[in-house]
Amino acid sequence: MLLVATVVESQAQEHIDALLNGDIESNRHGLTMRSAIKRDPATGEIIKRVVEFTAIDDKSLVKEFIAAFKTDRNTAEVWDENESGSTYNVTAVWLNPKRVYTLTASGSLVTVYAQTIYREEKSNNN
Repeated sequence: MLLVATVVESQAQEHIDALLNGDIESNRHGLTMRSAIKRDPATGEIIKRVVEFTAIDDKSLVKEFIAAFKTDRNTAEVWDENESGSTYNVTAVWLNPKRVYTLTASGSLVTVYAQTIYREEKSNNN
């Protein structure tokens, strides 16, 4: 039973992650990707991973990301979608580990912000 739960979790946002993790042709121009990892200083354990991806002047990639988000929609615990004119915004949340993905697409510009929280940080006040 545990194996089945693990498989489902890993497939939660598989289409979005496939685009973010390498299905995008590296020779496309106008792409920027930034990432950061926060670790527990005592253990080195990853607490949070953040990735920001932006593509300019690539309408086909905008369509690919919109399709990936819509495909992965049925696995999200929370889905907030807004379309206004040519701008399309989605925030999707998956749990265990907590993942918050945000898509903003307008014309030929797409930005994806992906945050994975592996564990909540401990407050220094305790």
